[in-house]
Amino acid sequence: MSEQDDSAFMRTFGLVMVALTVLSLIIFALAMFAGSFGGDEQARAELQRERAERNLRPVGAVHRDGDAAPVELAAANGNGNDEDVVRTGSDVYESVCMACHSQGVMNSPRTGDEDAWASLYEEKGFDTLVENSINGIRAMPPRGGNPNLSDEEVRASVVHMLEQAGISVDD
Repeated sequence: MSEQDDSAFMRTFGLVMVALTVLSLIIFALAMFAGSFGGDEQARAELQRERAERNLRPVGAVHRDGDAAPVELAAANGNGNDEDVVRTGSDVYESVCMACHSQGVMNSPRTGDEDAWASLYEEKGFDTLVENSINGIRAMPPRGGNPNLSDEEVRASVVHMLEQAGISVDD
C-alpha cells in the first residue's frame, strides 16, 4: 500500500504543479496584454516632464528670522500664487532682493541709500538698471537668483528699491 500511496501522491503533486505553472503563464499573459493598451507613453512623458520641472526648481532661498517663507519656496511646495499673478515690486524685493540689498552684501547698493542709488540711476539710467537686474551683474545672479521672476516683476522691484532711496522713477 505504501507504493500505491506514493505513486498517487506523486501523480497528484505533478498535476498540481502543472496546473499552477499553466495558471501562472495565463496570468502573466493577461498582465502583458492589459499593459499594452494606450496611454502609457503619454503618462510616462507627463511624469518625466513633471520630474524635470521639479528638479529645476530653486532648492532654497535666504531669508531672515521672522520673515515669511520666500515666494519661490512656497511655490515649490505648491503653496504659491498662480503663475498668472504678477507680484508687486515690494513682494519681489522682500522675497528675493532683500537678502543682499538690505545688508549691502558683496558691495550691492543698500536699500534706502540715496547716494548709492542716485549715483547708479544717473550713471546708468533706469533701463540699464533693469537690464542688469534681469541679466545679472558682477556677484548678482540673473533675476536675483529666482528664474521664475518675469521681466515685469524685476522691473517693479527696481522701481521699489529706487523709491525706497527717495528717487522717483518715470517708467
